Amino acid sequence: MTEAAPDTNPTQLLRYLLQIAGLTDAESIGQVRQVLTGLGLLVDRIEAGEAEVAVAAAANPGPEGIRAALESAGYSVQNITAESS
Repeated sequence: MTEAAPDTNPTQLLRYLLQIAGLTDAESIGQVRQVLTGLGLLVDRIEAGEAEVAVAAAANPGPEGIRAALESAGYSVQNITAESS
């Protein structure tokens, strides 16, 4: 896990919008939720094809960490967009 940059507030909440292929039914939604919460992410919303998550800057696995975890679970991440809060 990387440390927050010196000018980043470690308690700042970062948000990501994820577009995930294969996220189509209750089983896949449950599996993806488990992967995301296992990374320390707060799942704000999850539905077919898309999830919105939040994380404190200090605990942020980053887009590549999120992508790697989901892909190792068998899901293809089409896009990750960072959102300011």
